[in-house]
Amino acid sequence: MTDFARSVTVDIADTSPATLTLNYVRLNGGQWQKTPEPGSTITPAGEVEYVNGVESNYETLGGQIVLTPASGGLITIKWDWSFGSGVSGGVRTESLTGLAVSYQWINTQSNHPVLQVTISADTAAKLLRAHK
Repeated sequence: MTDFARSVTVDIADTSPATLTLNYVRLNGGQWQKTPEPGSTITPAGEVEYVNGVESNYETLGGQIVLTPASGGLITIKWDWSFGSGVSGGVRTESLTGLAVSYQWINTQSNHPVLQVTISADTAAKLLRAHK
């Protein structure tokens, strides 16, 4: 395990019935603690954690992770943390069917914040299934 001076942990929880495929990863700065493998999957009820860090407080870190749900669409997770500024980022979705995505930042006042992303079944889709 690498000891980073600053890091962002991207924690992805799949509480939906869909399998997610890791489509694409890119770093704009820093390094991965363990490099994510494109093509790997996150199964329903699964959770993964990816850590992007730097060895000096003066370095910039950031990147993106793109997930493709089995039902189609894209989930793009981005973060950025330049020296002298606060950590930023979030999640953008495209053409999702039956899924909802939420995110929150945790521990942003530390040198090791967490971007927590949850993929769940869309509430409207749940209600529709319940009435069938």
